[in-house]
Amino acid sequence: MTEKEPVKLLILEASQNRAEELIVLLRTAGRATRAHQITSLADLVDKLKTRQWDLLLASNEANGLSAQQAISTIRELDIDIPVILLAEGREIESITEGMKIGALDVALGDDDERLGLIIRRELQNLENRRLRRRAEVRLRETARRNQLLLDSSSAAIAYVHEGMHIYTNNTYAELFGYRDPDDFAGIPIIDLIAVEDQETFKNFLKSFDHHGEDVEEFACVASDGSKIISSLALSPATYDGEACTQVIFRSITDESELENRIKEISSQDLLTGLYNRPFFIEKLDFAVDQAQDGQSSYVFFYISIDDFSRVRAEAGISNADLVLGDLAALIRRLTDESHIMARFGDDVFTLLCKTGDKDIAAAIAEEIRSQVENHLSEVSGKNYRLSVSIGLSLITENAPTSEEIISRAHKAAEGIIDGNGVSFYQAEQVPIGENGKALTSDDIKALVRHAITDNSFKLVFQPVVSLHGDEDEQFEVLLRLIDDDGHELLPGQFLGPAEGAGLLEKLDRWVILQSIKSLSAHRAAGSKARLFVNVTYKSMTDDTFLPWISVALKAARLPSDTIIFQIHENDATSYIKYATKFSKGLAQLHCKTSINHFGCSLNPFNLLKHLTPDYVKLDGSFAQRIEKSKEKQKELIDMVKSLQSTGVLTAISGVENPVVLSTLWQAGVNFIQGYYISPPLDNMDYDFASEDL
Repeated sequence: MTEKEPVKLLILEASQNRAEELIVLLRTAGRATRAHQITSLADLVDKLKTRQWDLLLASNEANGLSAQQAISTIRELDIDIPVILLAEGREIESITEGMKIGALDVALGDDDERLGLIIRRELQNLENRRLRRRAEVRLRETARRNQLLLDSSSAAIAYVHEGMHIYTNNTYAELFGYRDPDDFAGIPIIDLIAVEDQETFKNFLKSFDHHGEDVEEFACVASDGSKIISSLALSPATYDGEACTQVIFRSITDESELENRIKEISSQDLLTGLYNRPFFIEKLDFAVDQAQDGQSSYVFFYISIDDFSRVRAEAGISNADLVLGDLAALIRRLTDESHIMARFGDDVFTLLCKTGDKDIAAAIAEEIRSQVENHLSEVSGKNYRLSVSIGLSLITENAPTSEEIISRAHKAAEGIIDGNGVSFYQAEQVPIGENGKALTSDDIKALVRHAITDNSFKLVFQPVVSLHGDEDEQFEVLLRLIDDDGHELLPGQFLGPAEGAGLLEKLDRWVILQSIKSLSAHRAAGSKARLFVNVTYKSMTDDTFLPWISVALKAARLPSDTIIFQIHENDATSYIKYATKFSKGLAQLHCKTSINHFGCSLNPFNLLKHLTPDYVKLDGSFAQRIEKSKEKQKELIDMVKSLQSTGVLTAISGVENPVVLSTLWQAGVNFIQGYYISPPLDNMDYDFASEDL
């Protein structure tokens, strides 16, 4: 369940208003929901049997069903659903009592902030459990396949734990003259090594413990006393859930030297003599496995040569290759033999350093940066001075995949704006202030006030395109707050603090005025564009807002239907009377209305009994769910048909993949919006006549 997937939510709560508040709580946290309010024990059992659910929020008792009964039912059906109990009072004892009956946590009273944190934690824990179960299934399948491959392999393979054989295959037994692999039970591996090589073998084992993988030649002894000269390769492994060492013996042949040379060449970048990308990724995968297992920590270096395209253009390809080789040799001299260094791309080197100490890694990176900056590469009588940007990423027990580690370090290197620097990857702590620290709520409030006063907010425009060939020019207006460093903050990052500062009404009016100005200028150039403009609940419940809108539109001499006022489904549900009045008031002004993020409340169609919007825009999670699910496709088609039977125009956001277009067209959706069509634009310059959908 990714952040984009809707949370499948069960609610045991007598009050529908409170149930809707819980849905709004998740929505405010950026999570769409598909919710069901439980009406009885039979209803709970039916819902548990018909689909997978992500969360149960339960009051002590509702509709004749207690939280304890609900938890017992979930346990009887052996279903993994986190249960969070909603206590009415604020007594600490309620937490203990709730957890005794099986709730994972208890939210006291109306402490919705803590409840939101609990929900986020338990959803993440649930996702981790699901990922673990899927991984365990794949692991068992892989183990079965591996066992078949081991048994039938032509290579002589054994697994050794603390010096003793715990598994040998048939080829291994044949190599040493044994009939049955089980004959190795209780035989130490050192007994297979000739006496004169046993001390060397012990040192070889110590070296393996340090480096994790090694190959060496030894004289070995077969069961009849004859000697076998073998190449022995060790690598870390797991057998039957036990950490051990994989041993592969290969008899030395006349071709072994050639084979070793071929192996060496296959792992090498021919231009620089460094390791190549495939070999490095193999080593990086091994480092990630070790780190996740708690054995070691590493630091990954992404060393990008700044503006190397300029050198290539000036020197030519051949000379640029010589410069690259010279730089590779310099960096290799600055690193330890234990460091694994590779040419990763045309102008990128990578380095793997076995340390968990950021200071050590930073010192190595700074030494590389400094030496490169002061180094002159002389080629064909010309000198070239280069610099590098070095991004670093820690590889610890919390390490993600190798691909993500590479991406993190690359992002850190790319973030060095002027080049010639060193930067560790930092997990995003948005928003960030100019001093490098996370902005507080007060910081953001100050930014919002300043942006309103100085007109320094930024409007962007995302096209809302007809799916049926109409050339209607429509854009949704989206707002960005620019911080002191020029970074763009999204509404989810600043609307909360703005609300706390009582600035939502001012913010709405600023957006509307700027939208009207932009639209007036655009239409004056011959366009017939219309804008979807989002309005918060504060303006919707403000009696002075509609008269102000009327004056603003008349002053701009804009047709009333060129601005489509868009309200969030959560706001419309929470303030149904105000939303009804607001919608009717806009209709009297000949303005149009849209409901945004439709379909996430308990009873979304109940809204349409009170409101008569011109547009209904479905939540973007619907577009993401229909890609792989026939059931979700049918659900969407039915919803669109029901909406259109009421006379509204339908739209859907979140369209990020062309695969969903056929389903949306089949459903009869009127308009689509999303990054597949176009990202938000600085200007209203999208070509609506284009047929490229």
